[in-house]
Amino acid sequence: MSKDSKKKGAFNPSFLPRKCGSAAEATSGIKIPEPSLAHLKKLTDDTGLLQHTRYTIPYRADGYCTDDNARAVIAVTRYYARHPEPQALDLLNTYLSFVLHSQNSDGSVKNLMNFDRTWQKNEPGNDALGRVLWALGMVLAKPPSPAYLPIIKEYFENSAVCVEKQSPRGMAYSILGMSDYLKWFPEADDIKKQLEIAADSLVAQYEKNNFPDWQWFDGALTYDNAILPYALFVAGFTLGNKYLEVAEKTCEFLLANTFNGNHFSFIGCQGWYKRGGTRATFDQQPIEAASTVMMLRAAYDATQNNKYLILQRKAFEWFLGENDLHIPLYDFKTKGCSDGLMSDGVNPNQGAESTLSFLLSLLTIIESIAGPTVKTKSKKSR
Repeated sequence: MSKDSKKKGAFNPSFLPRKCGSAAEATSGIKIPEPSLAHLKKLTDDTGLLQHTRYTIPYRADGYCTDDNARAVIAVTRYYARHPEPQALDLLNTYLSFVLHSQNSDGSVKNLMNFDRTWQKNEPGNDALGRVLWALGMVLAKPPSPAYLPIIKEYFENSAVCVEKQSPRGMAYSILGMSDYLKWFPEADDIKKQLEIAADSLVAQYEKNNFPDWQWFDGALTYDNAILPYALFVAGFTLGNKYLEVAEKTCEFLLANTFNGNHFSFIGCQGWYKRGGTRATFDQQPIEAASTVMMLRAAYDATQNNKYLILQRKAFEWFLGENDLHIPLYDFKTKGCSDGLMSDGVNPNQGAESTLSFLLSLLTIIESIAGPTVKTKSKKSR
């Protein structure tokens, strides 16, 4: 347990029971909204999903990014699996078109596109390739129709050769995509090898940087933290249990530093939290809640410990006002989500990343309560 977990009010996982009934019974009384694509549709034109807004008004000057369009592919694919509406398929095809267009001949991807459809040059480092693999893997796992499989498989394999060149978070996103790929093509040894390389790299990062009071992959808790243990849980499900020990240790460490015993208080981006330093409380970002919701579902699947279902619902309720300021970030009127929780309130803008983070969290919660959609049969790789 970390030093911080011993402070007054910090979360001690042993305080929660191991058994509390079914997944549905492990939820609170706060009503969850119906999933809606209304705000995403507002942010989408015939090119793709615009990044930012001014309040709810799409802000064209900042253009588009592959990161957000890949997130949109993941969310809308999952949405369409439960709600096969024509509008959802139209949006999915628009986002997929953008993502496929981002791929370079060597399998790498471009990230930032101007509003005039020109790609920005000399763009900063990013994890877009990992998110592209996650997105394409999701389509392979839940294809709207079999006709999607050949083209998505081709683009996936073109980019999979670049997995080793990524940052730890890029590798984590790639693990999620490769695991989904293997659901359809379980004998694809080249993809299994790339997945193992990525998972081993995350474990090596942990072994290099962990201390008795710091069970983490590097010297700071920063952005999209929960995606790292989440990816190792998924790698463990796909390749065997050898990754689950590190996944559970880092999951518990993250919980000890983000759950105060009552509600989640995610690491703020105004300074983050470096080992030995002071933890930033604000601004808290919706992406942290989303990856935490997904991580906790995977933690439950790995351990069958119902405390993770309780915490999963609490992480989701951060969007609905169970947070440090007791203010909802989700807008029930617009169906969008505020871009962050700041010290003096919520960010009034409702951009793509935050809205997709909410939608992904909501779909994950719905699956925890109702169960997954019917799985398709896997096919052998050619």
